[in-house]
Amino acid sequence: MSKAQRKMTRRTVSAVAYLYTTDGWPIGECRMRDVSAGGARLVHAIADALSAELLLSLSKDGTVRRHCELVWHKDNQVGVRFLAP
Repeated sequence: MSKAQRKMTRRTVSAVAYLYTTDGWPIGECRMRDVSAGGARLVHAIADALSAELLLSLSKDGTVRRHCELVWHKDNQVGVRFLAP
């Protein structure tokens, strides 16, 4: 999505994050490249194999998670939209 099409401003980050299935099973570590109030861009080794919905956590223990849906993927990167809790 181009910068002009985005509804919310994204902030560049380089943070380790953790992916889980919607049932809470760990998928693995990823890297968050940018984030906004509505979503994030993530880098993951098997980005094309991720399910349509997942949980994203910035803590390894997964105590704080955001329910997400995949909106795009290219190579090893994915864009996720944060869903309402």
